Amino acid sequence: MPRIAHVAAALALGALTLTACSSTTQATTLKADKAASVPGGTGSDEPLLDFMKLSLRITAGCPPLDESKAGEPLGPDDVPTDPQGSSSRPTGKPGDRLPVPADPPATDDSAAPTPDGNLLEPVTLTKPENCYADKFAAHVTTALKGTGDNAAEVRTALNRAGYPDELIVGMKPEGGSPRVRIDLREWDTRVALQVVHAGTGGTVVDKFGAQSGAPLAGVRYTPQR
Repeated sequence: MPRIAHVAAALALGALTLTACSSTTQATTLKADKAASVPGGTGSDEPLLDFMKLSLRITAGCPPLDESKAGEPLGPDDVPTDPQGSSSRPTGKPGDRLPVPADPPATDDSAAPTPDGNLLEPVTLTKPENCYADKFAAHVTTALKGTGDNAAEVRTALNRAGYPDELIVGMKPEGGSPRVRIDLREWDTRVALQVVHAGTGGTVVDKFGAQSGAPLAGVRYTPQR
């Protein structure tokens, strides 16, 4: 998946470090609760950088992804340093009626064969990764409340909530309902979400693990329901 540029990550790290030093643990927790329950969207020209900051707020309080930091919560020092590209996102404020973009073709096709025959098999998430996935699942569920049951509206709602198109993988519908996967494999996690949105029927979000080199659409994950 694309990664945020080193320079952007360094700038974000500096800004977040200053914020972390001036905030209390209670304030951080309140921000995390708000981020996990209220979809956001700023219309920024740097959606991937904004998503990195959103990630820090949503996952506040989770165990560290780096086991060498056992007992420490996620924080500014966990900002990724791998380069990522940039993209655009719908403009406007939350609640605005945005133009509905055309969706890329949905797919369930596996990627071209790879030397590692197990690359497309889902992997078991660690305790920190499960916490990370659960926080994002709650955020996605809230973001899609009141959203129509077509793929374009689902994608627009996710964009508005802070998820850039680069992280959203269109999949074939499930039972007639739009289905996408969201790639959260940054910070060396293996976290991915599968989202099925049935409009007024509700949203089902399943978490699973995907190896870093695997194309997300090709991972052989089937929800156990």
